[in-house]
Amino acid sequence: MTSRSTTGSISGGVLDAERYTIRSGLAVVINNSEFLGRLRLPDRPGSLENEAEPLEERFRDLGFKTILLTDVTKENMENKFSEIKSNLAKKIEQIDCLIIVMLTHGNADSVYAQDQAVQVDSIMSCFSAENCAELILKPKIFIFQASRQLSPNSGAGIGYEKVVQEEVRVSEGVEVVRIPNEADFLAVYSTALGEKSFQQTESASPFLQHLIDELKNMGVDDDFYSVLTRVNCQVMQFEPSHDATKDIRQMSCFVSHLTKDLYLNMTHD
Repeated sequence: MTSRSTTGSISGGVLDAERYTIRSGLAVVINNSEFLGRLRLPDRPGSLENEAEPLEERFRDLGFKTILLTDVTKENMENKFSEIKSNLAKKIEQIDCLIIVMLTHGNADSVYAQDQAVQVDSIMSCFSAENCAELILKPKIFIFQASRQLSPNSGAGIGYEKVVQEEVRVSEGVEVVRIPNEADFLAVYSTALGEKSFQQTESASPFLQHLIDELKNMGVDDDFYSVLTRVNCQVMQFEPSHDATKDIRQMSCFVSHLTKDLYLNMTHD
């Protein structure tokens, strides 16, 4: 796979480090449970109290600053992402890891804001090396609880300003490298491409329930890859209670462009 790249100045040991250094992080949990009528999407009752709030609490327990947003439009989401990037660029906020979680409906290539579908790739591209230089070589994790069934309707792209790069003055001992735009991304999906994602109104979905439990039990020496692998194994074994779906199984998955080992628990500092 080839991709566009961005020039960055990197200090000596960063590229060769075996694990990400995470001293601060931001986790944004977006829960959309009610949608505009013209979308003809069912509500997602129980998702706020059973999924979004417990997940936000788990990330907070791990040492992350958290933001919980509910029933956001595409414009709301764009504005929040722009605010995060602006704060990073102005040094108002500095983070070593970004987590974006979306709990909503979806299809093969998009997830739904309250008012329209939005392409998954465009959400992630907001924080690429080209569009958010402050997060170069820092892990960017995107978690999607949504169905991924094929659909004739593709979502819209997220709007963001093109970053104008200024000439970088390179200090002695600093190496200039080209960074692929997709580097240091991790995309986590509740279900495989083309498949429906289970949802339960009385409790969390099987994917989120197991993810929440694993995050609660995650120690400082547990890498996130192992956590997600255990979640995959548990989701695979989930048996729906409804007769119409009792023979259907769900398979969560993740796609990693990370370049180092990832440990999220910051509470040992």
